Amino acid sequence: MDAKIPQKLSIPGRVAEEPGNNGLMKLILTHPSGARVEIYRHGAHITSWRTAAGVEQFFLSPQSHFRADRPIRGGIPVVFPQFGDGPLPKHGFARVLSWTPVASTETATGAVTLTFQLEDSAGTRATGAPAFRARLLLELEPTTLTLTWGVLNRGNDRWSFTCALHTYFRVADIGRAAVEGLQGVTLVDSLRADRREVESRAQIRFAEEVDRVYVAAPNRLAVIDEAERRRVGIEKTGMVDAVVWNPWIDKSKRLEDFGDEDYRKMVCVETGNIDKPVSLAPGADWSGSTRFVADKEH
Repeated sequence: MDAKIPQKLSIPGRVAEEPGNNGLMKLILTHPSGARVEIYRHGAHITSWRTAAGVEQFFLSPQSHFRADRPIRGGIPVVFPQFGDGPLPKHGFARVLSWTPVASTETATGAVTLTFQLEDSAGTRATGAPAFRARLLLELEPTTLTLTWGVLNRGNDRWSFTCALHTYFRVADIGRAAVEGLQGVTLVDSLRADRREVESRAQIRFAEEVDRVYVAAPNRLAVIDEAERRRVGIEKTGMVDAVVWNPWIDKSKRLEDFGDEDYRKMVCVETGNIDKPVSLAPGADWSGSTRFVADKEH
């Protein structure tokens, strides 16, 4: 079990740490409005975000593994330094390593922030990754959650990586859910041998498995949950692409940490740099951010 956070990081009523599922440690951020986030040291993984109204925005699989050697299914897995399959385990190593909380604040406007850090180790260097430092800053407000992510190449050679925030949004009924903002964007369809085509729909709806990378996606997208009349806006900078994913029926049955019917309750809309890797010279850094804005549907 990880050590408790230093006292200097604890803000009474705002930032605290407690045992989570299976003994893994999680930090709780609480905004004065009542908005709340839960984030595990394991993978710097956000598992819950509730707005000031108490409405949960993210999906978390009840069958998720909460183990030090396995990723958590749901919420926001941090995908780095590899998206998808490749020489590393799928989606890279960041989501199965323990991140360190290094700073917390309550700003003059009342926002609550928390910064996590991941640095290279003998294990990461054995994969071919250079010396690096990654930081993830969370900023919680009544109806918004902002994640700002930075990576510094501390090695001696140029380093290229792909990355994403693999966000699982909760929906009441996938048959009454939609993703907006991707019309006219070139997509890469992994279910059809990475075929490229242009998205023609103003609203992406779901009646089968979907796994697509939208290349150079607009910086403003939205997830619509018609059943609960909810809308979550997605505002991104420095994260060029977007992914839309739902495993549907057959793949849900193949996923050991995902219920057979859970595809009905979620949709992933991910932000990241996937189609073209980020390339950092020695000493260079990259940053990107994603802001989630929860609101009633207009």
